[in-house]
Amino acid sequence: METVEEMASFVELWDKVQEVQLTGVRDNITWKWMPDGVYTSKSAYNVQFQGNYSTFKANHIWQAETEGKHRFFAWLLVQSKILTADTLLARNWPCDPVCALCNQEHKTASHLILHCSFARQVWSRMVVWTSNIIQMPAHGVSIIDWWEKELVHLPRKERRLKSAMMIYGAWNI
Repeated sequence: METVEEMASFVELWDKVQEVQLTGVRDNITWKWMPDGVYTSKSAYNVQFQGNYSTFKANHIWQAETEGKHRFFAWLLVQSKILTADTLLARNWPCDPVCALCNQEHKTASHLILHCSFARQVWSRMVVWTSNIIQMPAHGVSIIDWWEKELVHLPRKERRLKSAMMIYGAWNI
């Protein structure tokens, strides 16, 4: 401590610490990744891979003929990592869980982009605008399943263009 202010801060902190009263309850350490709270090396090994494995072909996004920010948005979208109500609530952030567009269902990435009545109108117009190149998402389909179903059998050039249209459709919703 080199200054009077630092010394005063230390004394103030010391006084606050002295006021803390500990209870007689022993500390309990639990491993949050196991239901019983017991640490195992197997559970630690499995946790490091949690959420990392995916069969999704990322090149469908990264090779799309769109701007980088749109590809990045699509990458977050297919992983359900955009900040919708479900992900905010999982992080204990306060938010309104109901979709602001339709006021009917919980705001998830899948609902917001594919299943909301507003989103369905956008996709309906995309179907017409693209002369059925883009198909209307089926009810209840996940984003990844919809994405892969739309792109799986297309040649590379067509897949890059169609994925760009899908990305721009999702971006504009």
